[in-house]
Amino acid sequence: MTIVEVISNKLGRLMSEKGWSIYKLSRLSGLTPNCIQVILHKDYKDIKLSTIIILAHCFDMTAAEFLDVKEFLYENLDLEK
Repeated sequence: MTIVEVISNKLGRLMSEKGWSIYKLSRLSGLTPNCIQVILHKDYKDIKLSTIIILAHCFDMTAAEFLDVKEFLYENLDLEK
């Protein structure tokens, strides 16, 4: 799994748990709906740390909490893509 896929999956799960739409998250984060949609569809090549911090804050999390998933273990990542 790529870094972008892990972030996209985590964001999708969090949004689903909260029942949030792309537009609700856009209003809360200040990111454009298109930016969020691109993340959810895994169309990013790379995501800035500042974007992760903004998204995590919307869910009352730190970036470390947002990124604390087993998929981010080195052996679970495809770093060649």
